[in-house]
Amino acid sequence: MVPMKYKGLGFERYDSDAYNEAAVSAMKGLIEETARGAFVYGPPGTGKSMLVAVFANEKQKAGTDTMFLTAAELFSETIGAANETERIKFTEKAEAAPCLVIDDLDAAHLTQEAGETLIGLLKVRQNSNLQTIVASKFPLSEVPSNTEGVGEELHEELEGLGDHVVLK
Repeated sequence: MVPMKYKGLGFERYDSDAYNEAAVSAMKGLIEETARGAFVYGPPGTGKSMLVAVFANEKQKAGTDTMFLTAAELFSETIGAANETERIKFTEKAEAAPCLVIDDLDAAHLTQEAGETLIGLLKVRQNSNLQTIVASKFPLSEVPSNTEGVGEELHEELEGLGDHVVLK
């Protein structure tokens, strides 16, 4: 679910400036897409969470069921879930959502198990031609060195999402 502070916010209210104009334009271009996704990167404070939340709102307005969650929520529901049935339901929902937005991916906190979980999810979604947006405060180039055991494979999956959107 989109965070309450961004609920209903659309591109018309997103404050685009010279630093993020290209990123906003790229995300607007993905509203009508169904399969092509994006890896959204920017240092802390550049508006990544707001941009991907606005994107999720706009996808919903366009009639596309969109699942929005943070990477921490994804991992707690798929790895940390105590109830196997709930874990399976959540995973199936994330795998099948027409549009999935994952916010706050942080390479420094990706364990091998979390990395493998994310790789599996991205592969299923790519094979099903479903749109996936991943926002992160680390650049794609830092994925291999910060994700023990699965960095190169995760890098390839994230790179294969489609667009690379950079906020400054």
